[in-house]
Amino acid sequence: MERCTLEKNGFVGIWYPGTYHTDAAIIAAGGASCDEKTSVSMCRYLRNAGYNVLVLGFYLWDGLPKDLVSIPVEYAERAARWLKEEKKIRSVAMTAASTGAGYTLLSASLVPEISCIIPVVPYDHIMEGTTSSFKRLGRSLYTWRGKDVLYSPWTLIDSGLPRIFRNAAKDKRYGLKRFMRYGYDHNPVTEESRIRVENMHADVLFLAARDDDAWPSDIAVPRMVKILEENNYPYRVGYHIYEKASHALTDGIDEMRGYAKWAFKNILPAEKKYPEECELARQDSFRRILAFLEEWYGRQSLLM
Repeated sequence: MERCTLEKNGFVGIWYPGTYHTDAAIIAAGGASCDEKTSVSMCRYLRNAGYNVLVLGFYLWDGLPKDLVSIPVEYAERAARWLKEEKKIRSVAMTAASTGAGYTLLSASLVPEISCIIPVVPYDHIMEGTTSSFKRLGRSLYTWRGKDVLYSPWTLIDSGLPRIFRNAAKDKRYGLKRFMRYGYDHNPVTEESRIRVENMHADVLFLAARDDDAWPSDIAVPRMVKILEENNYPYRVGYHIYEKASHALTDGIDEMRGYAKWAFKNILPAEKKYPEECELARQDSFRRILAFLEEWYGRQSLLM
């Protein structure tokens, strides 16, 4: 294990060297409200499979901002180049869930060194940055070369959080536990804020949950697949939407602590409604991801 710091490396992360396909590495990021420990747990299955894994922090880790705003995409760029230059890695993949999946998509659209991505329960638009109490900050969630990445503003928040909660609670499709999904479904987005997935140079495997409790990954994935098809995307594209699964389509559930554990138990109705199916979906997602990575590695080896 080796720690990477902003001062020394230009990004925050933890390097876990593996023993399998040692000339390839996977950058694994967390999601919203995921600290260092949670981020490490989320990629446990990759480390157990023997892959080289660089767990990348993009916010909330020690030394990084606590709010989801102005997160540099350069973290992923520097991480990918560090892997190639310092660790002599030939092929770099990247994966993450939820907000981290969006960061993965955006990174791959801007960083050509990333040749495979697995965005799990992703969303395909960049939103305005907010505080943990949903205060608008008037800046993008992400930056690139020191400038805001184009984003859609959270205009829905201007109507007031109490009103949003009331409207979500009254709608049988949502309820208070699904107020985040209500927000994403009712806040307008612009074409300018769409992540340009067609600019990626990477194999991609999308995974999503039908009627995702947190945000519309089930709508975003088919939309991105359609865009890639329309643009004759030259790389491999795979996707799967689980009929019964939750937004927590990730490893490390048993190791969750603090807010992540509370949110898993209290803000994901699918986990209570379909507990067995949700766990089966998680295990199936790991198998799909590992199989996709194996094929990616084989194709990369042929190109070397």
